[in-house]
Amino acid sequence: MQEKVDYIDTYYSRTLGAVQTYPALTGHVDADVCVIGGGLAGLNTALGLAERGLKPVLLEARRIGWGASGRNGGFVLRGFDAGDIDIPGRVHPDQKFRIMKGCLDAQDLIRQRSAAYSIPCDIVSGSLAVTWGAADTKELEDDVHYANDTFDMGLEFWSRDRVREHCRTPRYHAGVFSKWDFHFHPLRYTHGIAAAAVAQGAWIYEQSAALKIKKDGAGWCVKTAGGRVSARHVVVCTSVYGSGFDRKLDFSVFPVQTYVMVTKPVDRHDLDATINTPYCVYDLRFACDYYRVLPDRRILWGGRVGLHAEPRDISALMLEDMFKVYPHLKGRVDADISWAGRQAYTPYRMPVIGQRKPGYWYNTAFGGHGMVPTTLGGELIARAIAENDSGYRDFARYGLLFTGGPLGRYVAQAVYGYWCACDYMRYESPFSRDSA
Repeated sequence: MQEKVDYIDTYYSRTLGAVQTYPALTGHVDADVCVIGGGLAGLNTALGLAERGLKPVLLEARRIGWGASGRNGGFVLRGFDAGDIDIPGRVHPDQKFRIMKGCLDAQDLIRQRSAAYSIPCDIVSGSLAVTWGAADTKELEDDVHYANDTFDMGLEFWSRDRVREHCRTPRYHAGVFSKWDFHFHPLRYTHGIAAAAVAQGAWIYEQSAALKIKKDGAGWCVKTAGGRVSARHVVVCTSVYGSGFDRKLDFSVFPVQTYVMVTKPVDRHDLDATINTPYCVYDLRFACDYYRVLPDRRILWGGRVGLHAEPRDISALMLEDMFKVYPHLKGRVDADISWAGRQAYTPYRMPVIGQRKPGYWYNTAFGGHGMVPTTLGGELIARAIAENDSGYRDFARYGLLFTGGPLGRYVAQAVYGYWCACDYMRYESPFSRDSA
């Protein structure tokens, strides 16, 4: 039998409260759809299917939201990791509009589901994207006009003085405010979506890793250590946590590790003098910082990218980054807890959503900007299966590209190192106009 795994120690697991646990799969179960992966990609797929009258069975190898879905920054932002207001590649303008509009609709759906299913996830509205470079200001203002004219995003360009009312640091020169973005407790939300899916007729099994998928007549059979699921459709939503049953899918993503720290409660006067805002904040460098003030006056700070091995002292790295932006906090703030999380990235920094074979679907690779796109992906796959909708095909441009196999993480680290060098030369080197 599979060994049981619980949550790692994070701020979110400490503040989760009482939640439902789900049994491991034993025996044989029939379903309309077998969803593999109990993060938000899988849960949104299962909920979307159940809301449309189908019977999905979801298999999770550990606990619901055990991976990146339950230990991220909690930012619920427009757009994708590839871009807040635009997407890469040669995509037809109509496709681009549908993708971006779908993302905005998915953001609205998260709010709607939070209210409809009474999910206690502590939503706080507003995000602020900031730039380290004065030279970026004109381009940023143009981007806001483009986003509002093209996608009706309702963004606001903020001058340096307006930004510094909220972020009291000389590092930032301008910003973009979104009243529609928000932040929340991601692990509570994840459990709320799981409970909603079950209430709508889905079945969830934890501690039930999918070990093998094989064709079974007109459908598919998914085997675990304790049982098997027979279904007409299977949807793989495993990010970087697949157990090797689909090597092509595994090798289409980079496994990337990022880090988060939460401080001990901070004195109100120190917050007023630095992070004087209820909004979640992130900067627009390639290797960005992201942070927010939590309800109990703690600061959540995230960033950086690494290989599979964790740094010896994540908290020290995060505090170093924090003090670079807010030197006032040095000596006044202590770390309480830190952790790492693995995510799946692709060469385009876009999710991969589609169908490999008839009835065999994938909905994965949401690293960097996952809360909203996982909802979009879940809805696209649910509509495709339940309603024969073809909207998922808009993502065909970003399909399963080989990323280096076992060497993929080293490729990702090399790319990240190049981005860091670009950031340094642009914003911090003695030759940069924007060096502080």
